[in-house]
Amino acid sequence: MTHHDPQTTRTTSQTRLPVTQHRPWGAALALTGALAGLLAATSAQADDYPAETLNYVIAFGPGGGNDLMSRTVVDILNKYDLYGEHNIVVSNREGGSGAVGFSYVKNKEGSPYYMTSTSGNFISTPLVSNTDWNYQDFTPIALLANDAMLIVVNADSEIETLDDFVEKARSERLTVGGIGAAGPDRVVARLLKQAADIDFEYVPSQDGGQVVTSLTSSSVDAIISNPSEVAGQIEAGNFRPLAYSEPQRSSVYPDIPTFEELGYAVSFSLPRGVVMPKEIPDSVQEWWVDTLQQVVATPEWESYLTTNSLSGNTIWGEDFGRYLIDTNAKFADSLK
Repeated sequence: MTHHDPQTTRTTSQTRLPVTQHRPWGAALALTGALAGLLAATSAQADDYPAETLNYVIAFGPGGGNDLMSRTVVDILNKYDLYGEHNIVVSNREGGSGAVGFSYVKNKEGSPYYMTSTSGNFISTPLVSNTDWNYQDFTPIALLANDAMLIVVNADSEIETLDDFVEKARSERLTVGGIGAAGPDRVVARLLKQAADIDFEYVPSQDGGQVVTSLTSSSVDAIISNPSEVAGQIEAGNFRPLAYSEPQRSSVYPDIPTFEELGYAVSFSLPRGVVMPKEIPDSVQEWWVDTLQQVVATPEWESYLTTNSLSGNTIWGEDFGRYLIDTNAKFADSLK
């Protein structure tokens, strides 16, 4: 087993006993016995995990980037028996730009047998909607990858470059599709409006499949999407990508220019990570950090990153928690 850096995760908490002057021997022995029992129980809890079915909840519909990452993680866990002899049940609980699924997991507070995957909506939805949760209501486990975005048009569109899109937006009303009213697609759309000093109508869809359909049916002029959701259409020659939202070109699509190299100050990616309900044992958090470090060391995970043009920038445990604090601040500023 590959062990994580102990500085990147929480250490198991210990009960502090009050210091009393001239404590009687009998009381001291009783306290020693209580402490031994506590440590034994903690050790047993760590040794016994996992002992039940894991419920992996995807807060979005089938076919999107979040769904694909989650099922890749679960497939690797199963292939290498990393969850032992116990089952992993995967379910999609879509709705409300992630609000339904994330709320469901949040309400399992204290249970070490529920897990979900993060996305831009994990941060943005609570900022613009009246949800009963935000990122602070979860235990951070790991950031597994960062996901940048593409702006894409139909292959037969008269828009051939990003400059063409910008010029057309200055003379007529264009429509651009994306997932959710306040997700990362919307943030990239806003950044492009600001960088190019243009305006267009953003049209939100419920999931990645609906976004793709909106473009194939020519209901919108362009879409903003992560590469995993449009890779098949690009490879088939149906979609034409105009720009990529990371500062560096994608290693999978090296011919697609970045927004920045085309002269537009748009740089944005979203976190692909894993969280669990609040108040789970520290030992469970550490168990999952160790286990997911094994997941990202597999050739299957490397293939997933390459195929979907993702950077494998991993962050573990409480360091991931601090990353979420910083990302939340950036989203809040953009969505204002």
